Amino acid sequence: MPTRLYRLYQGLTLIALCLFLAGKVISGKLTWYINLRFLPLTLLGIVLLAIMAQVVFRKPRSTDAHDHDHDHNHAQTPPGNLAILLIPVIIGVLFPARPLDSTAIDSKGVNVSAPLIGENAATRELEVTADQRNILDWIRIFNYEEDLSPYLGQTAKVTGFIYRTDDLPEGQFLVSRFVISCCAADGFAIGIPVQWDGADALEENAWVQVEGPVDAAELDGLKVPLILADKVESIREPEQPYLFP
Repeated sequence: MPTRLYRLYQGLTLIALCLFLAGKVISGKLTWYINLRFLPLTLLGIVLLAIMAQVVFRKPRSTDAHDHDHDHNHAQTPPGNLAILLIPVIIGVLFPARPLDSTAIDSKGVNVSAPLIGENAATRELEVTADQRNILDWIRIFNYEEDLSPYLGQTAKVTGFIYRTDDLPEGQFLVSRFVISCCAADGFAIGIPVQWDGADALEENAWVQVEGPVDAAELDGLKVPLILADKVESIREPEQPYLFP
């Protein structure tokens, strides 16, 4: 491949990657793939890709003169190798991103009590009021606090999607969210049981806001929070459907 054409191919590949990542950042969908803490690194990558593309396009044309009548190349990366860089872009265009939902739980399962990772895991939930705690905060309380009595009876107000398991009693469902530690590939679902008179009429995977006092219950032999719902309202899926430890 002539050097001039090869450099054009290089530059367009870099620009495609740059625009693809920038589009995910602008749309807010980047965190559907990776943890929010990697956003600065992604922004740095976008800048570097743009700089590399400029370098490729602004390389002095005089260096191409000897390629006019020659098809040989000097230490060129095979064009097929460059095409590999376009695979993420092609996949992203052909298969639009969407958050993990209850269909992913069917293969990964749902977590209601196991210890969860993250810095300051045992302290964040103490820094916010009861109605500001999310599903992850409540589960952490039941993991790390030996004395749960100060928390029982407090009013929870959490959002998540509906999921049901066979071991839940009648009139209960799980209000669930996915937790992303690094990227969507390692995402796992967590859930809190909710007692609600109209539970059986709620559509699975629908997003709801649940409000009511917290009690303690046992599920699979483990002590877990149970929300005795006073109110269950249907809501739109939030712009950020994931929780980050």
